Amino acid sequence: MTRRAKAALLLLLTGVICNASVIPYMGVYIVETLGQDPWFISVYASTTLTLTLVVNRQYGEWIDAGTPIAPLVLASVVAFGAGVTSILVFANFWVLVLFASPCFAISNAAVSTMYSFGRLMAETDGLNIPRYNSYLRAMTSLGWMLAPAASFSIASVSTSYAVFWMALGLCAVWLLLWMAVMPKAFSAPLANTANDFADTSTQPANTALWLAAGVCLAFALAHSMSMSALPLFYIREAALPTYAPGLSLSVKTFVEIAAILSSPWIIQRLGPRDALRAAAVIAVVALVVLSNVSTLPQLIYGAALEGLYYGVFAAVGLTYVQEFAKGRLARATSLYMNSLFMGGLLASPLMGLTAQFVSFKMAIQLSIIWAVLAFALLSVMGRRPDAD
Repeated sequence: MTRRAKAALLLLLTGVICNASVIPYMGVYIVETLGQDPWFISVYASTTLTLTLVVNRQYGEWIDAGTPIAPLVLASVVAFGAGVTSILVFANFWVLVLFASPCFAISNAAVSTMYSFGRLMAETDGLNIPRYNSYLRAMTSLGWMLAPAASFSIASVSTSYAVFWMALGLCAVWLLLWMAVMPKAFSAPLANTANDFADTSTQPANTALWLAAGVCLAFALAHSMSMSALPLFYIREAALPTYAPGLSLSVKTFVEIAAILSSPWIIQRLGPRDALRAAAVIAVVALVVLSNVSTLPQLIYGAALEGLYYGVFAAVGLTYVQEFAKGRLARATSLYMNSLFMGGLLASPLMGLTAQFVSFKMAIQLSIIWAVLAFALLSVMGRRPDAD
């Protein structure tokens, strides 16, 4: 692996840690510090996720058009710093929604942008693309494994604002790394942009790309809906100890990272489509096990299966969608990321309504439908990216 490829992984990890140090904590901040009702969390989350979809798509279009990538990453860094600063200066919910939320949406786009940058750089440097994609995804999972735990630990011994001061310090590190390692003039090769933007009105719709994104959306719905229901299911309905959700997340994330790093071997043996079909089958098994957990050993087994299916999906899904890019790599990558954000946006109200009128267990069981849908979509798609 080249030196700049390693530097890109470190830059991505730092950006993920910045965002992951704030995103999971916002619900606690809104309710406990700002004194708002819990439904205000949905207002903030919906605004941020919706804007993230827009920014991701626009960033993808710019990258495919040959825009240098470094300024886009810098915009995400600056936006994150501005959003955190506004929280520290103004303890006001509407400042959070109207100013910080757009800032965090721009910051969230850094992950998709770095995925596009990593893929383009891997092609330029002659790296093994599935393997490098797995490293990119592993950095994302690692950041999410470390940052939320640090934020909640700091909040437990200090105040909410200590979390945001930490985030601001991390943002400074992110900026310094950008200055040190990000190639300032790097952009998509002209070969990728010349034909795609010559006359877009005459180009046929890339149906296969949208179907591949649909597969990712189905996986994201299954994962997001079950993940949001599991903590309360463990404590309220399965009567497990209060540390059970944390144990489950730790086991899940550990196995997830291992699965992500194993994805090049899985792709080589099965191919991306069949690897994702296997992930969908494992997802069904995992969700059945998790919805029937009553002991800690069962929880550990179910969490390991959950980490296995989602790790395979997380790494292989990125490569799979990019195979349908037809020269518009950043657009395909942004669709992949947007499918994950859209899954989270739709899953929360679906889980809430199901839990409100039935149970958290039923919300987990309904997640099985989305895993089955992912398998069905994969089964009707061609084995080859150019089959359409």
